[in-house]
Amino acid sequence: MIVVVSGPGGVGKSTVVAELLRRHPDMHRSISVTTRAPRPGELDGVDYRFVTEEQFTDWIDKGLFAEYADVRGHHYATLKSSLESVRPQEILVLTIDIHGGPSIKHLFPGALLIFLKPPDVMELERRLEFRGSETPEEIAGRIELGQYEMTCAKDYDYVVTNRDLETTVDIVDGIIRSVLRR
Repeated sequence: MIVVVSGPGGVGKSTVVAELLRRHPDMHRSISVTTRAPRPGELDGVDYRFVTEEQFTDWIDKGLFAEYADVRGHHYATLKSSLESVRPQEILVLTIDIHGGPSIKHLFPGALLIFLKPPDVMELERRLEFRGSETPEEIAGRIELGQYEMTCAKDYDYVVTNRDLETTVDIVDGIIRSVLRR
């Protein structure tokens, strides 16, 4: 099963997915391709596959991506090969852009799309500031983008408000397990 987790930047997608993976060794995370530089502590091939703009463009031309997007001046993508190899009993979790989810669903109709949203815009701003990886100008841009991204929740199978980590992970886990039982 392919599970897509999307939502505005700073909502906690990576944190929720990391906790799901910690709890469930039967789940695996898709490694996205990106042209942005690694953040402190991120490792190539573990957190993302970091590539040059030229390599990314070449892979687009070769049709290697299931979805790709330009997010705040950097490119992100999911390799088709990582999705085509998922066996029925596997759970592969993708943390991707809000436009990527519907693209994945189009190629893989059985994919489960979960949208994470913050309790409110103030909380989103607080989380972005706490992360400390963006300037105040970049945070303002992310907040503006986040307000647009929230309008895309309607394109997802489930919408979950991320108020606190434990509750959110329990809800997302429950959704995944419920869909698997069908």
